[in-house]
Amino acid sequence: MNNPDINNEAFQSLNWIIETAQRGFFFILASHKMQERIADAYNAENIVKLNYSDRNQYNEWRVFDEENTEHYKYRVIDKFVYDNSDKQIFFILNFQIPFPAVNDIYNLNMSRDMIADLNKVFIFFMTPELEFRLYQSAPDFHDYCNLKIKFEDIGIEETKQELLKLDENIQTINQIHDIRERLARYKEMETEYLSHFKETTKGIVLVKKDLSDSQLVAIAGTLDNIAELYHKIGDYQNALSIYKKTLLLREEILGLEHRDTAKSFHNIGSVYYGMGDYNKALEYFNKTLEIREKVLGLEHSDTAHSYNEIGGVYYYTCDYNKALEYFNKALEIRKKVLGLEHPDMTESYHNIGSVYGETGDYNKALEYLNKALEIRKKVLGLEHPNTATSYNNIGTVYNKTGDYNKALEYYNKALEIRKKVLGLEHSDTAQSYNNIGFAYDDMGDYNKALEYYNKALGIYEKVLGKDHPRTKNVLNNIALIGL
Repeated sequence: MNNPDINNEAFQSLNWIIETAQRGFFFILASHKMQERIADAYNAENIVKLNYSDRNQYNEWRVFDEENTEHYKYRVIDKFVYDNSDKQIFFILNFQIPFPAVNDIYNLNMSRDMIADLNKVFIFFMTPELEFRLYQSAPDFHDYCNLKIKFEDIGIEETKQELLKLDENIQTINQIHDIRERLARYKEMETEYLSHFKETTKGIVLVKKDLSDSQLVAIAGTLDNIAELYHKIGDYQNALSIYKKTLLLREEILGLEHRDTAKSFHNIGSVYYGMGDYNKALEYFNKTLEIREKVLGLEHSDTAHSYNEIGGVYYYTCDYNKALEYFNKALEIRKKVLGLEHPDMTESYHNIGSVYGETGDYNKALEYLNKALEIRKKVLGLEHPNTATSYNNIGTVYNKTGDYNKALEYYNKALEIRKKVLGLEHSDTAQSYNNIGFAYDDMGDYNKALEYYNKALGIYEKVLGKDHPRTKNVLNNIALIGL
């Protein structure tokens, strides 16, 4: 007899995607019949469905051989998105059908970036067998999957019952153990792909071997994904090493004036930013901005992102006028091209609020920071690193106004999210410990302050090293306790 609750967690996860995701790839693993039962349960206005088992859909764009077997073509998805450009969530049902041959899998792998550039939420419904084939033969496409959900076969009525019992306890790839699991899974691939680079006395050189330029560009995309995982867990050296190799590859094959080359400059700048090397970060972010302004134009979300990151560097180097200038440039572009409830808008509100907090305009600071927090809770959910950042910075404003109880309330909310989502050995978790210590320090509870400062110090020394500005800042806080 079927257990009516067997897919409860799977439906929770699918609901989370539909309610919060802005773009990305997601996999639903289920049998042919179960795929259609799941899809039939969702009929929101922002969802549109392409079912490969329905040969009447986009028949003129699809390819069938002499045996009437269908083969994958990117143009089907491209045309489907073009015809439904007002929709955001795309159900691609029975995706296992157009992949009878290995070449079809390879074609999907090569079209990954083109699908991603459509900037939609793609929920690919497929059998577990296809997912395993993608894992083996289309690693670039497979690695773009943000969340994989498996459904067991149950009947129509049981499916409806499960949808009525959902809660919101969802876990995402931001969690540290998931990231480490991915890195372990892709270690062999990482080693193989890095073999295309050689260390010489003159620096790193690219060894093309017998691969085509298009294959090497695809390898760069996969290495970027691996480096991003290292970056997320604070392994800056591995992230930086891989990002520099993909930059070399893209400069040689794509040239300087290409959006993917700009992305490589951005990635390297982001790592330097995390390491506290703000001069290097600014150098790479400015190179990114120069390319994006030329290639993408002034009114593009990527250009806005570059303005925002340059503003971030000026913020951390205490040049608040420059920071506000760049943050406002980013905000104006985002308002125009993304809309008011886009996650990037929350970043702009948050950053502008943080500047006002540093310059002493606390009412303005809370106005902007609370705007960011409300959108983040709605769009990203309560258990997300960016939501934690909002709580943290609102706490900082309250701490500066002398409302230490409010400050501790918000700092502790940030800490709980960060411990759960990022883990105990992450620089953001250390930041929360440091800020809580700072609040206790200001309240005169020096034993509590020292306790939290030491927790922060232990993490910073382990993750960032003894010479990092944040590590030195905590040491300075400890030295000044009670003064």
